[in-house]
Amino acid sequence: MPDQLVTFDHVEVLDRGDMGFRCRIGERVVWVGYLQPQPGTTIDQPLPGDRLVLRRADAAELGLIAWTPAA
Repeated sequence: MPDQLVTFDHVEVLDRGDMGFRCRIGERVVWVGYLQPQPGTTIDQPLPGDRLVLRRADAAELGLIAWTPAA
């Protein structure tokens, strides 16, 4: 469902491990792990302009957006 996804552009990958990666998204540095990549993610290589597509619930849990699912 597209309305359940959120895209972050220009993601900077700081380091990567077997279970996820640490990245800078705007002013936040977060560890993205145990999440299913969504279609449109281009974070396989840490290149300028990489983008990360997350489910809204996952992005909210990481503190990247303010979002509450509809009841």
